[in-house]
Amino acid sequence: MKLEACKICGTKKNKIIWNDKIRAGKKLSKKKIKIFQCLRCKVRYKEKFDITLNDNKVFRKLYDGASSIERYESFNKPRELKKIKFIEQFIDIKKKSILETNCGAASILDYLKKKKCTTYGQDHKIYRNFVEKKHTFFDNLQNIKRKFDIILSLAELEHKPDVLLFLKNLKNLLNKNGKLILRIPNYKNIYYYFIGYNFQQFDFRSSHNFYFCEDSLDYLFKKLNFKIELKQGYNEYDINHFLHYMKTQKRVNKYKNFINEKLNNKIIDNINKNYLSTSFIYIISKN
Repeated sequence: MKLEACKICGTKKNKIIWNDKIRAGKKLSKKKIKIFQCLRCKVRYKEKFDITLNDNKVFRKLYDGASSIERYESFNKPRELKKIKFIEQFIDIKKKSILETNCGAASILDYLKKKKCTTYGQDHKIYRNFVEKKHTFFDNLQNIKRKFDIILSLAELEHKPDVLLFLKNLKNLLNKNGKLILRIPNYKNIYYYFIGYNFQQFDFRSSHNFYFCEDSLDYLFKKLNFKIELKQGYNEYDINHFLHYMKTQKRVNKYKNFINEKLNNKIIDNINKNYLSTSFIYIISKN
């Protein structure tokens, strides 16, 4: 499907900012992929969307190596718990009714259960039997008939082929004073500015249809009549990771620490405050 107009704001004013191979799982794509940037709302998007990757069974096998419960808990669990503990600094989640979309094997929901929350998860049906042991499970948003105090969507918006419809559906599932919490990658991050092409070739990936920055997210939420309660930078890697990436110009798996923990935390805090982080945390509500 060729995108003639921006899927967020509708303008046909755009420019090609990438026409090369991108990451597809653990390898690079066989063909060059075009990525456009909207000149109005600043969102970036692929020329063609692969909707098969919207199926978590397919996606997690390609990107995580497997779609099994075991693989989710070893690969995803530490990352997911780090996100929710960061978010807890900015919102009280205790004793709330909480839906997590894209919940996987429910690492976050298990954590929230200990906070006396009423927990609900939505994902591919392959996770149903495991998640239902502790939480209410839905295999799609259309099956949900109730509303929630909090909805978590922490690794999802960039993958959706129809971002506007997805957010409208989540908005309809919020209580009157409910909050939608999103974690969204930020393409205008410190790696982008310092490393450029050698970072972008792996940051652009087959599973991401959209690439957001602060301007494009603010535009999107205003368009859908959301109120931004909080906008917070969230850098998902420490500064030693960044320094090694700078030195090698390649993706880093293992690296030594040049900077101690205290200084690292101070630098990451500054990166977050200046919105140069690899991701954003947005807390939004009905306007």
